Amino acid sequence: MVFDVVPSGRTAAADVRLDRAHRRWLAGLAPSTRRGYSADVAAWLAWCAAHGVDAGHPSGRDLGEYLDTLADTVSIATRARRLAAVRSFYAWARDEGASDADPNPPRRSTPRVRGLDAARLGGLSATEARTLMSAADAHHPRSAALVALLLTTGLRISEALSVSVGDLRPDTHGRVLLTVTGKGSKVRTVVVPELAAHRCTVIAGQRGRTAALFVTRTGKRWSADEARDHLARLGRRCGLMGLHPHALRHTAATLALAGGTNIEAVRAMLGHASLATTQRYVTAAGALDASPAEALAAQFVAPTASEPTASGEQAPAAGGTSTT
Repeated sequence: MVFDVVPSGRTAAADVRLDRAHRRWLAGLAPSTRRGYSADVAAWLAWCAAHGVDAGHPSGRDLGEYLDTLADTVSIATRARRLAAVRSFYAWARDEGASDADPNPPRRSTPRVRGLDAARLGGLSATEARTLMSAADAHHPRSAALVALLLTTGLRISEALSVSVGDLRPDTHGRVLLTVTGKGSKVRTVVVPELAAHRCTVIAGQRGRTAALFVTRTGKRWSADEARDHLARLGRRCGLMGLHPHALRHTAATLALAGGTNIEAVRAMLGHASLATTQRYVTAAGALDASPAEALAAQFVAPTASEPTASGEQAPAAGGTSTT
């Protein structure tokens, strides 16, 4: 357990949930990041336990007091890294439903180090996402369907795995829609672009409408832990170490925003209750009338020989070799 002392007002069950979330978050980080962030977040949780702070719902003032206690013992860079680790953990925990906390320390307590992004969660670039999509296609239809669905809709892993065959339905405009129940039992509908819809149709096969979409070889609904392990292995196959489902959700958000999709449309797609949560992913301004899912799907299709790559170079023909 992370906690040696149960903070006032907390229950043992709540502490166990947060501890499990802490372990899952660490498991999804790259090894180099995990080494530092593991100790950083553990130190924060231990401080909460020792000072009677509810680590599941800390305030910005709580986090500010913690940072202030470090001022005389560690460098500004170390304090900034610890802040980055704590905020990264809570951003992940909010999306996983383990906590709704979003602690922001007072400005006077916030260490300032040029170039450090305290909200970075580790999304993929468009090139890395295409590499992952190609690896998933080559590996197994179920892998391809899951990766395509997460990358183009930004679903949480729990939402994706709860999908049944009949949940995917066409609308009058020829699109495929999917209604999911997210955090707080809030229901939302997302567009599933052809890139993902086709792959989902392949794995659905002839199963009935109430059957789970993502199943094991024995026909049992795929569990979150099994899917996380599968994605981690798939990531290692293509050099994306420490890959985890939230990285794909983060990728969907950042690439949609970078492509010019309106932030409110991205908020609705992700199911965020607050626009402030979505704004953590902002990397570009602009607006598109198209669905974020359609804009995302276009980024995950490898360029043809006649199309320029992101660097402006012509893509090699399929099966060909580069001359550089």
